[in-house]
Amino acid sequence: MRDVRRKTFFSTNFKRDYSSALYISGNKAYKAFAFLSPYLDCDERFAKVDKLQKELVLRGMNVDVVQLKNAWDFYLKMVADRCALEDNNSELAGRVRSMMESADRTAEQEQEVLKLRTQLNIIRQDLKTIKEAIWDLDEDVIERILKLPNELDPRTPVDESVVLKSVGSAPELFEENRRSHIDIGTSLDLLEYKNPMYYYLCNDAALFELAVLAHAGRVFGEKNMVKIVGTDFSRSLVVEASGLNHEDPTATFIIENHNEVERGSPNRMHLVGGASLVSFLMMHTKQLINPNHFPLKYFATGRQYMPLPRDTHACGLFTACQASVAHAFVMVKDAKSEEYETQFNELLEDVCRLYDDLCVHYRVVMRSASELQPCEGLRVSFEMWSPFANQYIEIGHVSAYGNYFSKRLLIAYQTSKGRNFPAVISGTVLSVPRLLACMLEQNPEKFVIPPKIAELVLSDDYMVT
Repeated sequence: MRDVRRKTFFSTNFKRDYSSALYISGNKAYKAFAFLSPYLDCDERFAKVDKLQKELVLRGMNVDVVQLKNAWDFYLKMVADRCALEDNNSELAGRVRSMMESADRTAEQEQEVLKLRTQLNIIRQDLKTIKEAIWDLDEDVIERILKLPNELDPRTPVDESVVLKSVGSAPELFEENRRSHIDIGTSLDLLEYKNPMYYYLCNDAALFELAVLAHAGRVFGEKNMVKIVGTDFSRSLVVEASGLNHEDPTATFIIENHNEVERGSPNRMHLVGGASLVSFLMMHTKQLINPNHFPLKYFATGRQYMPLPRDTHACGLFTACQASVAHAFVMVKDAKSEEYETQFNELLEDVCRLYDDLCVHYRVVMRSASELQPCEGLRVSFEMWSPFANQYIEIGHVSAYGNYFSKRLLIAYQTSKGRNFPAVISGTVLSVPRLLACMLEQNPEKFVIPPKIAELVLSDDYMVT
């Protein structure tokens, strides 16, 4: 059940697990188009090796930071040597060209041209060798660096999750009344469930799905958030930039036999859903944003597609692979600014207001470092009680990502000193299947739609006069 929170880690061992779509190495440039080259903040990260190593331990990731830093330093030295060879090559080629332009060359000059050409041949052979070595390092060092997780937010708990807020109390049910939401939904003719990929909401449950998303739109719309309709599909480079393994079919749905992409291409098509983080990132990839437009505040209601994680048992609607959700996305200028924290807290308040209208009991939990995804610096979950599972289930979340995405996808804005990378706050604030599942289990005899939602239900039984 813990996997419901979608804890997805990159492997960070030294064995190369897959080809990067975000960073195209030189030896693949002839067959794969490099849409962008991510900004690598390695000097900033490796300047505080002890801090980085501590954060990796807190996340439960086994990475030798010192060895990785040494590999990065060696990579930089190789690049510097290549630049020096290129400069020497240009200089010697210029000297040869100048001598060849002279019509009356002496025997000494002819001898000098031969020497220079010999040196040029040696330098060009060295250039070829060092370029191939750098290409090999690209596939090793750079890809391992891209798998490093985001920097932890100072507010993230170190050891255990912290309950920030608890509203109401969990309903007490007798043991004989504790039934799974699949059983309850089927008996009330609200649900037809086959497996995580194949289920239908029926009658009032289907009307509830539409109404609760409409209510979410009403709540966020009142806060001047712009509603958008995102794309259902994404490329591998954005999937990888979001912190997922783009070649793992249990991380995202990969589109097979797509006529625009060859099977061996590192940049495939993925089904993610229009109300997903990847869909929002697609909108801003490689964009230069007007600094006067910040903060950017969006939300989307619609589908989100997510495969069942490996080694995870299907738990009804809690692990549904396709879900109707509400997703929020906020972007501010600076991750270290007061505005960043203010916007995060305001979004939390808006989501709490939404849950106040939906359920009698829920709680807000700040996740510990070991529970975060690699891309997250901070995560706050909204949970409801599942009587059948006898535990709290995450129904939604809000995460702070800093400039992790903007550096990887070259999302920037102009400043007086150049360009800077904005910070992102985002999250699937409400998953309708999980919400519905908890509501059914808490009231197994009858499905009761909350009054605020009933106002928007398109049914004669719930019309408000």
